[in-house]
Amino acid sequence: MPIIQPLDKAIEQEIAAKGGIIEFCLYNPRSKTGMRSWEVKIKNADGSRSVLVIRDSGVNIEQVEVPVRRFATRAERNAEICRLYSEENLSQVFLANLFSITQPSVSLIIKQMKK
Repeated sequence: MPIIQPLDKAIEQEIAAKGGIIEFCLYNPRSKTGMRSWEVKIKNADGSRSVLVIRDSGVNIEQVEVPVRRFATRAERNAEICRLYSEENLSQVFLANLFSITQPSVSLIIKQMKK
């Protein structure tokens, strides 16, 4: 279970100023990249969603908006889950929330796609 670490108020205000609402925020004290990070799912004013990753290397704090590609089939969704996990270093717990599935399902998808 991840440790709760609040998101910086300035970042919350920046998201709100753009008309966004934080739907889910996951804090990882040591992510796959070795840095502490926050993975944030944002509902935008137009109803779309976006993903913001904040990484703290100890020297630098970096914000990166992660693009999520559209998909029409389960196979395309599974490929997108694998891409986000391997290329964008998003956690399985965050991906489960983003795609409204369970973390064990995300784990199975990743293992099956690696075959």
